Amino acid sequence: MNLISSTALNYTRSRMAQVMMGYECRAERITRGSHDEESLVYTPGSRETLYEGVCRVWEISGASVVGLGDTDAELDISTTQISLPWDSPLLKKNDEIVITAADTDDQMVGRRFQVQSSARAGELRATRRYSVTGIG
Repeated sequence: MNLISSTALNYTRSRMAQVMMGYECRAERITRGSHDEESLVYTPGSRETLYEGVCRVWEISGASVVGLGDTDAELDISTTQISLPWDSPLLKKNDEIVITAADTDDQMVGRRFQVQSSARAGELRATRRYSVTGIG
């Protein structure tokens, strides 16, 4: 028996999208390119836009610096969570989200994040929340 009515679910989800989401973003599914070892030709992959619209970026952690082997190269990794409206398509691991507009922080525009996992609990959840890592 479902104790929460569909009207309550729809109201909560639409209200959350209106009030709490101060960013615009685009979610993309990336098809990786391929490399032919014999001809040395690289065939580029493609990008499929899954969602464009409002989103919420939660607090971004300070970047962790990871050294790459015996080289002097380092990789900065920052993590956060991004929420999309409940009725947006379900994203998968390695899909990418790019911030296209921000109400309060212009430095976020153009930032890319890679989806690591999705929160899947709670019947009255107003949004789909994804754990993401910053790219580049």
